[in-house]
Amino acid sequence: MALKAPDFSAMRETLRSRNFAVFTMGNGLSVLGTWIQRLSVGWLTWDLTNSGSWLGAVAFAEFAPVVFLAPFMGVVTDRVDRRRLALAGQYLAALQALVLAGLTLAHVITPMMVLVLQVFAGIVQPLIQTARLVLVPTLVPRERVGNAVAITSLVFHTARIIGPMIAGFLITAIGVGWSFAANAASYIPVVWALKSLHLPPHQPRAGADPWTKILDDAKQGWHYVFAHPVLGWVVPMVGIMSLLTWSIGDMLPGITDHMFGRGATGLATFTSAQGAGAILGGLILAQRPSAKGLSRIVAFGMIGNGILIAAFSLTSAFWLAVPVLLGSSFFSVMVGVGSQSLTQTTVEDDMRGRSMSVWYTITRAGPALGAVMLGSAASVFGFQKPLFVAGMLSALVAAGMWWRQVKRRQRG
Repeated sequence: MALKAPDFSAMRETLRSRNFAVFTMGNGLSVLGTWIQRLSVGWLTWDLTNSGSWLGAVAFAEFAPVVFLAPFMGVVTDRVDRRRLALAGQYLAALQALVLAGLTLAHVITPMMVLVLQVFAGIVQPLIQTARLVLVPTLVPRERVGNAVAITSLVFHTARIIGPMIAGFLITAIGVGWSFAANAASYIPVVWALKSLHLPPHQPRAGADPWTKILDDAKQGWHYVFAHPVLGWVVPMVGIMSLLTWSIGDMLPGITDHMFGRGATGLATFTSAQGAGAILGGLILAQRPSAKGLSRIVAFGMIGNGILIAAFSLTSAFWLAVPVLLGSSFFSVMVGVGSQSLTQTTVEDDMRGRSMSVWYTITRAGPALGAVMLGSAASVFGFQKPLFVAGMLSALVAAGMWWRQVKRRQRG
């Protein structure tokens, strides 16, 4: 029986949208710089401290502000010009990368400076990401939103492969400071892309001032998501997974060194393996014509990811651990992109910003808290035991929640 050839017609049709193609090109280069810096920050922190607790603290410093800011940014993006918000975020993020590069190249950087700069990055990220999440669906016809989300994720995870490879080269060849300088330069194309978009004038929601009744609108967004018949169980399930297993990326510098005795090259290999698995998952999701069946994919992706994270914790051979990590990332992107696509395609237009801010808050706050938990546990028990417990618990929770939904449908 002949294998069915991949069908990329949906991707090609989506990329025919001029706005989306321009945005994808600029955003792709910027995300490449982001991954260069993300790996480099972890490496710099480990090099300065040799501490899993510090790795967790730095990861938490970047993502903790999301908990407080993202819900309110969702309200703002429903009220004001999303392109201007995204541009403001790009400028501030470029400034952070430049300062980080300057301090590192001047050899005056300290762990506390890294921590403070990552807090600043965490304040800026909700501005960038919430505006971007809400902007993407406006660049394509509604029936193409799911494909656009999958393509954007594909670009993100392709950069996840290439970025660490570039970072590993820069770190070993000319120093980690130049990785941060490369990220600063990567904001130029995305700024150009955002300014080049052909968008209709922004129409604020009737009767909504950007800065009044923000708390009430934010509460409404959370109530809307958790009362939703699908998102009400999918989003909490994704939140549990993000807490338990998604922080492994932030812990990779310590895991690579402590569990496998590898340096920057090994770290780049692991991170690239995560990116390769994510690309495979993104390609599969990008071919899907609709959101039908995505809730099942999300549930089984979480089960698969948890089992493979547990298996990774039991693996001592580096080159055996690489494909296991690749497989876990494959399932992880099924969960992340699948849940994002569900949120984008099932919510009402006037609730999009607030709904996406809920999804973004949960999927970013989870890894932040998880990094602190995993880093603290690793300082006491090493990395293997906490990773095993987190992976198995994630898989069991997903299986239980999916079984509950199956039984509920049977009764209904």
